[in-house]
Amino acid sequence: KKPPEPHTFTPDNDSYNQFFQPVFTSGYDPFDYTLLIFDRWGEIIFESNNHLEGWDGTYNYQLVPAGIYNWVMTISAVGFDYKKVIGGYVNVLR
Repeated sequence: KKPPEPHTFTPDNDSYNQFFQPVFTSGYDPFDYTLLIFDRWGEIIFESNNHLEGWDGTYNYQLVPAGIYNWVMTISAVGFDYKKVIGGYVNVLR
C-alpha cells in the first residue's frame, strides 16, 4: 500500500513548509534519482537529480501561480536492476 503523500505546500517566505520534496525510506538509491514537476500544459518547470533539493514553487525565478502541479519521480532500488516511477500532484497554496 502506498503511504499518503503531502499534497500542499506554501512557498510564502514564512519559514514553514517552503519546499516540496519527496521523503525517502530505506532501500532506494538517492544517487539514481530524478524529480520532475509539470505545469498544467505538461511543460517541465522543475527538474532535479539531487534528492536533497526540493522545489521552491518557482519557475524561471518567478513564483508560480497557486494551483495544482503534477510530479513524477524516478528512483532505483538498491541492489536491483530496475527503476520505479512514482507520480502524484502537489498543491501550491499562497
